[in-house]
Amino acid sequence: MLAWPLVERRDVLRLVSMGLLWLLLVLTVVGIPIASLSLTGWMLKAVDNLRERRLELPPPGFHLRRGAALFTVQVAYLLALLLVSGLAVAAGVRLGGVGGGLLAVFGESLFTLGSTLLVALTPVLTLLTEDGGAAAGLNARRLLALLDRNRRLAVGSGLLSLLCLDIISPIGLLACGVGLAVSAAYAYAVLASTIVAYDRQLRR
Repeated sequence: MLAWPLVERRDVLRLVSMGLLWLLLVLTVVGIPIASLSLTGWMLKAVDNLRERRLELPPPGFHLRRGAALFTVQVAYLLALLLVSGLAVAAGVRLGGVGGGLLAVFGESLFTLGSTLLVALTPVLTLLTEDGGAAAGLNARRLLALLDRNRRLAVGSGLLSLLCLDIISPIGLLACGVGLAVSAAYAYAVLASTIVAYDRQLRR
């Protein structure tokens, strides 16, 4: 799972190229949404390859259409989380005092925990959007039903998703900008194998 993107020289070059494209878009600031959408689409095309038993990373590029549904769902949940936690923080600041401070801390904690949960739900949201588009990913009943099918497996895939996106991806910052580009693309490639493994286990 961790080594497959690094086996073939072709895949290493594609990984580095996609990471550099992502980084260049991020550095423009206005290109951040396009960068995230492109990397998400690239990851999903890697999922397609792995489902066909092909250990091959897709070529670098703007895979906007492929990643649109999952990206839309993730942004929608993030905006809802920002709204709820932001209202709590704003109310706390307006209230003032000890009570207001506690309310503001609650809002900040809510955002931290919610964003972590959103990352952990990436494999589940991916399967839902692959099956029924963005509407399926935003359907709370379907989300809970899929999680309930195999809770242990859902937790395991969620932890692997956190490993990819919250640990492997930013670790490149310890090197330099180029290091971040490589670690981000590598994390999404590993995430692709996590999603495929989760899907296959569910279908057994």
